[in-house]
Amino acid sequence: MSARRALAAAGSLALALGLGAAGVVGAAPASAHNVVVGTSPASGSEVTEPPGSVDVTFDDVVLDLSAEGSSTVVTVTDADGTDYATGCPTMQDRTVSVPVALGEGGEYTVDWRIVSADGHPTSGAFSFTYDPPAGAEAATPATDAPPCAPAGAAGADEASSGTADGASAAEDGGGDASELVVVLGIAGGVVVLAGAAVLVALRIARRRG
Repeated sequence: MSARRALAAAGSLALALGLGAAGVVGAAPASAHNVVVGTSPASGSEVTEPPGSVDVTFDDVVLDLSAEGSSTVVTVTDADGTDYATGCPTMQDRTVSVPVALGEGGEYTVDWRIVSADGHPTSGAFSFTYDPPAGAEAATPATDAPPCAPAGAAGADEASSGTADGASAAEDGGGDASELVVVLGIAGGVVVLAGAAVLVALRIARRRG
């Protein structure tokens, strides 16, 4: 093997290593939003006993950016849009809970908004039907929204959006820096391997020459 052929072979090897490294970087898993894995009451279910709370459980932890719960919003509304949540949502690991006192029987919709473990806001909804036993007293909704959700949760929703967007920007910056470190490390490894391949090819060519 001549020196020219050895260098060509080494160049081909370096190109293959570079393409492989790019594939590894491109295949790195992206962060994903939290996903609901369970609710109480269950989505689409019918309950006959008044629940003391509504719970939403996710596949990952829920972030509390404000340290006071305002980045999490949960409402439990009837067909008229009246909210029957009686307090602010609380978080325990992967579960968000809000106390409720339901009114008349019928369908109730649970709207939730959280900050996922990846730092991005996400939201969703589910519904259930309440069929209270005969003689059960219907709760009267509070005229004033809880302090965590003023004006029908709009204020808390805006606070959640603002704090979550700030966290997203910070996280995106940190993520870009981490990815740059990984790419530079891989590129450095490719250069080292390519150099080693050239040296080996030249040594083999000299021995055969």
